[in-house]
Amino acid sequence: MNVPLPVIPTDEDKIQAAVWRAKRHVDRQALMSAGATFVPIPGVDMLVDVSVMIKMIDHINREFGLTPEQIERLPSQKRIIAYQAISWAGTVLAGKVITAQVAISVLKTVGIKLGGKQAARWVPVVGQLSAAALGYTALRYLGRQHIEDCEKIAREVILRLGHSETERSSD
Repeated sequence: MNVPLPVIPTDEDKIQAAVWRAKRHVDRQALMSAGATFVPIPGVDMLVDVSVMIKMIDHINREFGLTPEQIERLPSQKRIIAYQAISWAGTVLAGKVITAQVAISVLKTVGIKLGGKQAARWVPVVGQLSAAALGYTALRYLGRQHIEDCEKIAREVILRLGHSETERSSD
């Protein structure tokens, strides 16, 4: 059974629903990342962080109709508007397939020093708690920022579609 992919939200209620679903997902994924800190195998938490981030960003993009597949299914005019809105928002995560390389780069920019987190977890209890808190906070921050970017993109698409509808009706 094929479930239709969501499309870019077209009104405020749909945007808010997408935001709510995406925030719930981000919080759960950030908790999963924090829990991985307590696995006593070196490197597991780093792998989980990267994997969680890739899945989390993809999920957020999907909620807002901003995966590459979803955008490519749009009619040409809407596709152009979607790419313009993504460019306008200045995000590198919307409308793209996120690779491990991109995920690691983005994680580093928000302050997760993967080596530092790795080292902190070996200090009994306090180190593990601080590493878990760091991982949770960073992934949650990244997810929430991406949700804000996607929300801006959706609003910009609505605005631009409204302008293009107005231009067509005045012709």
